[in-house]
Amino acid sequence: MSRVFLSSLLSAGVGGAAEAEIVSDPSAFSYRPGDVVLGFGTNVIASDAGVSGRVLLMRNSGVSIVGEYVRAESGTPLSYVARRACEAGLGGLEWATGIPGSAGGAVVTNAGAFGGETGEFVRSVSVMTERGERVVTADALKFSYRSVSGLPEGAVTRVVFGLHADDPVKLFARAEEYARKRRASQPAGRSAGSTFLAVGGKSAGYYIDRAGLKGCRIGGVRVSEKHANFILTDRGAKAADWRALADSIKLKVYSVFGVKLKEEVRYIGEFT
Repeated sequence: MSRVFLSSLLSAGVGGAAEAEIVSDPSAFSYRPGDVVLGFGTNVIASDAGVSGRVLLMRNSGVSIVGEYVRAESGTPLSYVARRACEAGLGGLEWATGIPGSAGGAVVTNAGAFGGETGEFVRSVSVMTERGERVVTADALKFSYRSVSGLPEGAVTRVVFGLHADDPVKLFARAEEYARKRRASQPAGRSAGSTFLAVGGKSAGYYIDRAGLKGCRIGGVRVSEKHANFILTDRGAKAADWRALADSIKLKVYSVFGVKLKEEVRYIGEFT
């Protein structure tokens, strides 16, 4: 375990130091209550003061396929899982092509795009708890918009997806179309992905754009001109600036539309 700056590990590029442990073998680590568990940190904002507890970085990776079931270690990129499924002629995860997160993170956040959601295809989830590893089947889980309930406290170690047979050529064509749409609509640069959850059937970007906030800046962070639900970070940006801009966006949108936005990102560490 070593002390590292979280800004070097998280996609947003902000955050102070923490004691971090890389987990490449789920059988060789123990979970302690209070541990902060991260996949690729693609939707996480860490405090400038860092995190006082231990941070577990799930880097276990690997995919195996039996019949219509795909077993993925939690640290495997979700986009890689989707590609392997397409190669095997298994459909369901094409929408995940290009998503930057991990398989484990996708379960915890019920990641989704283009009408598809992770929870629709999960058949079981293995979780390392303080008392050892538990396998939770899909019937014990309740997936909702960008969340899941029923998982015990701990670190997700692997996921089993149940997919359906389809033509690999058609699957790759759909996957490429989703990836093309993602490239066309989302900005380049460092970010934590979508900042706010959709509200009332409309994307948060709809309200942020119409509130005139594209390009709005605080310190080293700014609202993307291309997609209003993305906050981009420049070199030297601070987590405090990021949080301040997010709060400013929420206040402005509420004052204009009476709509309360809620962050899709996860804050870790202490924010004042």
